[in-house]
Amino acid sequence: MRDMDAGAGSDSGWPEDPVGDLDWDGEHGAFWVREQEHQDAVLQPFVAPLLDAGAVGSGTAVLDVGCGCGATTRAAAMRGAAPVVGLDLSSAMLARARELAVAQGVEGVDFVQGDAQEHPFAPATFDAVISRFGVMFFDDPPAAFRGFARALRPGGILAFVCWQSARRNPHISLPMRAIVTAFPDALPRDTPQPPFSMAEPDEVRDLLAGAGFGDVECAPIEQRLRVGDDVDQVLAHYLAGPMARRLLERQPAEEVEEVTARIRAQLAEHAGADGVHLGSAAWLVTARAR
Repeated sequence: MRDMDAGAGSDSGWPEDPVGDLDWDGEHGAFWVREQEHQDAVLQPFVAPLLDAGAVGSGTAVLDVGCGCGATTRAAAMRGAAPVVGLDLSSAMLARARELAVAQGVEGVDFVQGDAQEHPFAPATFDAVISRFGVMFFDDPPAAFRGFARALRPGGILAFVCWQSARRNPHISLPMRAIVTAFPDALPRDTPQPPFSMAEPDEVRDLLAGAGFGDVECAPIEQRLRVGDDVDQVLAHYLAGPMARRLLERQPAEEVEEVTARIRAQLAEHAGADGVHLGSAAWLVTARAR
């Protein structure tokens, strides 16, 4: 397989309109509930660095933005943070988060459904605002981050992880690169790339400075992620996603079989006795409320 950094398609291996309108409180959210255990396992390496960057510990008041099924929310509470609020658009993901908190005996967490861009946060309420890959999908990022700045106490910490470019993240872009290469006219190319919308550090620094933050830092985290036990599991996960299903269901069956075989062969190159591993590159972003 060619190096994923080499670029392809729209020069990134990722279509410029990967999902259109993400139905977080519908199909998209339901998919991530079904894949919760798998996704939390894949992203587990980012949890401790995120909480460390947010100085999350005993008595820290924490807001977890785009908390999804609540892995980072529960992890913060298990460090003694209190209160801990998880905010997300998906009612299904929040329901799963509540179930897991009860099952794990995690107390002091509250899961709230809402849009971070519009939510009426009480001023100066939190010591830390954190997010594990939950801030890249805003229609109005300045509004969202201004709200986080208001929600933080003066000197409070904003800490989040976001993906670098698609070409640096084959664990996401490998299957979509194959699909878009096979079906180049399957998607319009006139909207942003949501998973990678915060890939440029200078843009992130400008965004946060304009929203009322100082001391902005973007530290790279690069590692190979274990994306599944074997090729069959990883392939099933990719093909079950709402985006892949929408794209492939419109294509001739024999061509879908061909692209599926291509993805399988590429994944096999990264499979070993301890699972399938693919490269990832993220930014760990920190800033302080003024």
